[in-house]
Amino acid sequence: MNMIQKIDFFMFSAKAAIERKVKEFLYDEKGDTNFISILVLLGIGLALAGVFLTFKNQILNWVDTAIGDFFNQPAGRGG
Repeated sequence: MNMIQKIDFFMFSAKAAIERKVKEFLYDEKGDTNFISILVLLGIGLALAGVFLTFKNQILNWVDTAIGDFFNQPAGRGG
């Protein structure tokens, strides 16, 4: 086997190994489900944080009003 044949064999083997690893990465689902779930939950959490930061004053005023109305009701049932 001359040097060109050895290089050709090595390149073919390397190409086959890379193709196999790429297919495993794209189609194998071992552990991928948890990773995707974490990304989805992280996205939801960041979206909620963004909404809270954007509407912080309105949310806090609404909560303050709701709690104030609750505690300012007359005591007892039926008024």
